[in-house]
Amino acid sequence: MRGGDISNETPPRLIVLIDTVVESEVVEKRNVLFKQQVRNVKKLNHLALSQLWLISDKYGLSVELAGFEDEYWTQEHLDTVMEKLERRGGNPFNYAELYDNLDEFIGELPYRSNLKGVVSNGQSARFGSWGIDLINL
Repeated sequence: MRGGDISNETPPRLIVLIDTVVESEVVEKRNVLFKQQVRNVKKLNHLALSQLWLISDKYGLSVELAGFEDEYWTQEHLDTVMEKLERRGGNPFNYAELYDNLDEFIGELPYRSNLKGVVSNGQSARFGSWGIDLINL
C-alpha cells in the first residue's frame, strides 16, 4: 500500500506446475508421413486440487497454473482444466499460462516480486528457494 491507496497492492502468488494436479501421458500419434507426440490427459488429482484450494483460501494467495510447450502441453489443455474446475465450482487457479520451456520459466522467477513459491512434484530443487513440493505445502 502506497499513500493509503490499496489498488496497487498485489496478492502473493503461488505457481503450480500442471503435472502436480493433472495425471497424463505422452503418446505417439502416427500419420502416413510423420510421427507426432501429443499429451493425453487422464484425470485430475483431486487431493492436490483440494489442498491447493484450502491453502489459497486460507492465505489469500493468487494461484497460477503453468505448463510447458516442450513437454507437449498446449494452452488448450490449460484452458480445458480451468473450465472443468470452474464448472465444478472448485477452481483454485486465477491464471493459466503456457511457457515455451522450463528454462524460460526459471529465468523469469527473479523478476516476480510477489512470488511466494513454485509447487511441483519432485522438481522443487530446480526452482531454488521458490521450490515447494506439494506434500510440504
